[in-house]
Amino acid sequence: MYHFGLVGHPVNHSQSPSIHQEFLKFINVEGTYELYDVKEDELEALIRDLKRSGIDGFNVTVPYKEKVIPYLDHLDEQAKKLKSVNTIKRNGNQLIGYNTDGVGFCESLKQASPSFYEQLNKKSVLLLGAGGAAKGIYYSLQTRDPLRLDVANRTQLKAQEITSSYTNSCSLTLQEAERYLNQYDLVIQTTTVGMVPNESEQIISLHNLAKDTIVCDIVYKPMWTRFLVDGQKQGGQLLFGEEMLWHQAAKAFKIWTGYSVEKSIKTNIEGRA
Repeated sequence: MYHFGLVGHPVNHSQSPSIHQEFLKFINVEGTYELYDVKEDELEALIRDLKRSGIDGFNVTVPYKEKVIPYLDHLDEQAKKLKSVNTIKRNGNQLIGYNTDGVGFCESLKQASPSFYEQLNKKSVLLLGAGGAAKGIYYSLQTRDPLRLDVANRTQLKAQEITSSYTNSCSLTLQEAERYLNQYDLVIQTTTVGMVPNESEQIISLHNLAKDTIVCDIVYKPMWTRFLVDGQKQGGQLLFGEEMLWHQAAKAFKIWTGYSVEKSIKTNIEGRA
């Protein structure tokens, strides 16, 4: 029997318990997935308790993807590079940090539009936000050598910290992102803006969006964020946050258990959009 969990604040909206129950059902093994909603001053004590417990692994979500790192024993190469963790495996009395955000996004893009994914070296990409999820997605997309890979953020300095590692990349303000939006083939919203309970919020207007641009919002509750509704009105092709969620969860599940559950994803998300 496996024991998993999610650490963050807030976490009551999370679909992770039901997703991992589907994965457990797929491999025909019993298990649990608990939610740990903690304030920042409680984080260290919780991680210490989980380390001593019988938990096999747990996910980390906002706002602790970076703050959890000092309490871990090891990071894999990707997490070390990103300085951001969303998956932790307990190995004996050691906690090992991983990041599956980027590979989860790339897998969802590959499944949704294989031809676009294969031609990323001819595409211009814009990420909105510069947090832990943005870093993971940025570095995974970087391996596909896109024509442009830009980052826009409210605090431009944080965007610069990400883009400095790639030649074909620049940082933008959110106002600049709105102005130059029609230059991009893929626009990815990576922040919590528009998430329950703030569904009326939207990070930028999409009035300059070029038709057929792929528009992605990693927020999955609500599934139809204002950002995606606006993207559809402007003629964009939509990629839902729920798809990335399932794929990054599958990567985490494999880290914890060794089982590949990608085949179970299509049947679970088919028809939801």
